[in-house]
Amino acid sequence: MTKSSFTVIDLFAAPGGLSLGFEMAGFEVLAGVDVDPAGMETYSYNFPRSKAIVGDIRQLESRELMRLAGVSEGQVDVIIGGPPCQGFSTIGRVKIASLVKTGVWNHLTNSHPRFVDDPRNILYKEFMRIVRDLKPLFVVMENVPGMMSYRSGEIVREILEDFEAIGYRAQAKVLNAADYGVPQIRKRIIFVATRIEKAPIRFPRPTHGKAGAKSLLEYPIEGSPENSGSATPRPYVTVWEAIGDLPDPVPGRHGLADAPLPYDKPPFSDYQKFVREWEGGPPDGMVHNHVTRQHSERDVKTFQVLKEGQWWKDLPEEIKKLYGYKDDIFHDKMKKLARNAPSWTITAHLHKDGYMYVHPVQPRTITVREAARLQSFPDKFIFRGSRTEQFKQVGNAVPPLMARAIAIEIKAVLERVLP
Repeated sequence: MTKSSFTVIDLFAAPGGLSLGFEMAGFEVLAGVDVDPAGMETYSYNFPRSKAIVGDIRQLESRELMRLAGVSEGQVDVIIGGPPCQGFSTIGRVKIASLVKTGVWNHLTNSHPRFVDDPRNILYKEFMRIVRDLKPLFVVMENVPGMMSYRSGEIVREILEDFEAIGYRAQAKVLNAADYGVPQIRKRIIFVATRIEKAPIRFPRPTHGKAGAKSLLEYPIEGSPENSGSATPRPYVTVWEAIGDLPDPVPGRHGLADAPLPYDKPPFSDYQKFVREWEGGPPDGMVHNHVTRQHSERDVKTFQVLKEGQWWKDLPEEIKKLYGYKDDIFHDKMKKLARNAPSWTITAHLHKDGYMYVHPVQPRTITVREAARLQSFPDKFIFRGSRTEQFKQVGNAVPPLMARAIAIEIKAVLERVLP
């Protein structure tokens, strides 16, 4: 007999990309924690059976978290999350030691401190505290890929040591979301840790690639171990395969965060079928979060001149003069998406202007729903809060399909090793 449902608690949960991926793989998400009220409004809306905890993890006692989630020590199967780690790439060991010596960081006493001891990484420390106290069987932690190569991997080694110190074996690997059906080139470092003796730590094999087979069948809506890797991967999902079926968006105006629209054309890719049909699609059958930003005449003209895949640097001089920016300052601040390739990485900066994500056909930047599609959120997943807050949530999220691929591997191990 195997356990019928494995459980998850998501730390730094908003808006719910990791949780959704694990839910797609068949896990029960007990609770999500995050300090962002708007992000947790989105989380609560989309995970009505989970406990949405809005608050600072630094002030959350482990016993209180267990009480709210309805579990005791050792009863949760997986803890997941992506703690922000601002200090990992901006300060060196010598600088940390200097700050300790001069008393600036007087709570540190080690004259040879580790990078993970930078106080700006306190949220990482809190993540590890809760893992230590709750004792899940598996842990999944995601972060920026540069962590793998920074200082010859020293930060990664320190994190692996921290896991070992609290009783876990851990491994780390950089994964590309595009390899798992996400229409976006997005690399993240993934740590997988377990306290189960002799349990394998497995990372998902790619299901998609640059030169994938054209004859593979429908997009796998239901996750299963056999879908976690293929000897002949599918082609990468392109921008147009992701968003090309959406109706023209609602024109933006101040304060408008959502204005549901009917679908006006059928899906023409397996990916579109997946995002439209997952769990029956949006409850009202409408497209949500599909409202444009307002653009100046200057911007509209510029968007029309840009060709797909082109950057600011490719614009004619007469267009650049309308802005007054120098190429060395503004060269990477505007770019038009290409229809026949995956998107480049969707980032939280999207909430500020969106110039890096110009629609490939229409003279405008992309909408929240289009960004969500490029992140692999199904249309049923509806974002809450202001439009600016929605953009930020999408940019900060872990792509659900990549999360699902990771979850499938962990679930397969749990089903095999647990009585």
